[in-house]
Order: sequence, then C-alpha cells, then structure tokens
Amino acid sequence: MRTSRRVVVALLAALSLVASACSDGDGGGQRAGRATGEPLVVGMINMEEATTGSFPEIRRDAEAAIRYVNEELGGVDGRPLQLEACATAGTPESSQACATRLRARNPVAILGGIDFHAGSSLPVFESAKIPYVGMTPALGDELASRYAFLLAGGLAADLLAQTEYITTTLGAKKVGVVHLDLPGLQSAAILAARAILQKKGVTDLKIVSEKGDAADFVPAVRAATANNPDVLLAVFPAQGCSRVLQAVQSLRIRVPLFMPSACAAEQVFEAAGSGARGVTFASGLVPYTETSNPEVATYLEKLEQYGPGGARPSVLSQAGFSLVMNVHRLLTDLDGEPTGPALSDRLRAARDEASFMGHEYTCDMRQFSLLPAVCSGWVRLLRYEGDGRFANVADGWVTGAELLKLLTG
Repeated sequence: MRTSRRVVVALLAALSLVASACSDGDGGGQRAGRATGEPLVVGMINMEEATTGSFPEIRRDAEAAIRYVNEELGGVDGRPLQLEACATAGTPESSQACATRLRARNPVAILGGIDFHAGSSLPVFESAKIPYVGMTPALGDELASRYAFLLAGGLAADLLAQTEYITTTLGAKKVGVVHLDLPGLQSAAILAARAILQKKGVTDLKIVSEKGDAADFVPAVRAATANNPDVLLAVFPAQGCSRVLQAVQSLRIRVPLFMPSACAAEQVFEAAGSGARGVTFASGLVPYTETSNPEVATYLEKLEQYGPGGARPSVLSQAGFSLVMNVHRLLTDLDGEPTGPALSDRLRAARDEASFMGHEYTCDMRQFSLLPAVCSGWVRLLRYEGDGRFANVADGWVTGAELLKLLTG
C-alpha cells in the first residue's frame, strides 16, 4: 500500500471511529479500551491446507478483528473474545472432529468460514443450541440448518446473482459452465443451475465438471466453451480458478467470464497475471478497494495494525473481519449473560440489521426460498481492472433470490 493511500485510509478510519463513539447502535464504539474480564469463547471452523481448497485468509482477518475488538472496543461488556479456530482438511471426519473439539470449549458462537463438509459438524452445534454464523457458506447443509445464520449467502448468492445478471442484463442464450467435481455441488447446485438457466431462456447450455487435482484444466475449459458461449461461468475455490484462468489464456478464449467471491483473491490475480483482467467476481461485501467507505477504511487500518506483517486484503478475506465485527455487535446488544441460545434468539429477531461492510440482513428464514438459513442474498458484481482495482458492473447490490422460485413452480 503506498504511503499516500495509507494516510487517506488512516484518516478515514479515524473519522469513522469518532462517528462510532457518538453512536449507540453501530457495534463499534460503545466501549473503549482493552478488555480484561473473563474471556468469552468464540469458535471458528475453516478449511485450510485441503486439496479441494484452502482459505487461511478468512481466519487471519478474523484474528485481526478479534484483536481490534479486545484492544480498542472493550470486548463484550469488558470480556475479551477468545477465538478458538479449528482447520478442517476437506473431509467429513475432520469437520466432525473440529465440531467435537470446539463444543468442549463451550463457545457462545461458531464462526463459519468455508467448509465443504459443514453438514458433518452442524449436528454437534445444533444439539447444544450453539449458533453457526457465517458469511461465506459453500453449497452444503448449513444453508438449511435451524442454527445456522448466514449473514451473506456465499456461493449460492454469488451464483444466483450472476445468473440473474447474465440472463436478464446480458441476455445470454448460450452459457458454458465449468465447476469443481464435488458430490454436493454437482448433484444439487449444478442441477438447480441448469433448471434455472433453461427457464430463464438459455437454449444452449454446456456444463463440465473437473477434479480439483486434475493435471490439466484445458480439456474441461475447451469442452465448456466448445459451442462459443455468450458467457463462461467457473465455480471453483481460488486454486481452481487460477488454473481456469490459465487455461482460458492458453486457449485464447475471448468470452465474458464470471467467478464466485472465493476466487477474488490475491493468489488468483498473481497466478493469472493479465488474464484476470475483465473477469467479473461476486462479493457479499463492499470491496476493500472502496476506501471512501468508513467501514472499509477501518478494516484496512486494523488489518495493517493487527494482522501479520505483509497481510493483504482480498474480497474473500474481508468476510473474516466482517463476521467478527457483526457477532461482536450482536453480543453487545444482548440483555443478560451472553450465551449461545440468547445469541440465536437475537439473530432470529434480526430485521434489516446493519452488517459491517455488507448489506443489511434479516434472519426470518424467508429471505431465500429453499435456503432458510440465508439472511441476505445481496452481492456486488465486480469486474477486475488490474492492479488491485475493481469496477461495479451493476447498479449497487444485486440479488438472484427470486430465481429460486423457478424451482418450485
């Protein structure tokens, strides 16, 4: 980050903190100073070092937010938040093991990062009435759990919003899809996407799956674009997206390319080089490049202050910071002892609740047909311009929530 930008960000962050100190309802300035009371445990489950995907940046930014909350915002009524993170290995067994380990710590909440096998951990938390709060869900059982509260819709919201934009705004009739060969993803989401795209007027649809550890993505991308589609949609974690972009470059394909928020990561941009320019990503948050936004400015300053040396933001990593800030806001709003059941009740009562760097959310189990745990399906559609810059391709926030009704008649 250049010095001039650092100064601007610091000034904006300072202004936002002054404004927070004068407000009772923003979750950021009710209390000042370091928290010194008995720790309040918050768990976190996130995939790291798995062959199908690794997302340590979500945990990293959550840790930075925890330090900010404890060092400057007084924790929760003077009690510091203690983050207990557990990394899963992309298997049902590792997800269940993490759930068992975290349950023993008596957490008030579980922060959900990205975990392809969250369905194996959720029963442990449901039985203990511990809320699972997330902003980056995959396409698993967490989308329908009674104790999951997804303040942003993650991959499902990304795909639906992009589908709405592709079919309505761009009027695409020929669509290619290349996606990770994962049982839950292939059997449910991709089949649903096929039905929705066809009902939205797509007459030529080619869907191709690929293993995450495949030696070469060129054959899959070639097959998905064999009919010269109007649009190519790629559904992979960051590692796969890098290889899709490399395959697109190798084949010299010139077609609008759409990817989910998990792919808007620095590692993808570095691996793809100029090949990432022009790609449209989805994000459930205001992008970190919008430094005029006070909450984004606070995020950037605190990541630099409390994150590891050289930590760089990404569209995905922001979710870890935002998640902690939202849970902190909700916990400070509770009457009485902060407990899992009390936080669950508070979340169920959330109506047009402010979200840090995100869209307002409502957890009434009615925001997303068929996906009751999703509290907000709104996203930004961001075209990557290179050099860490994004451009909004739609007017503000976009949602494809209404498209789910096409599956129920």
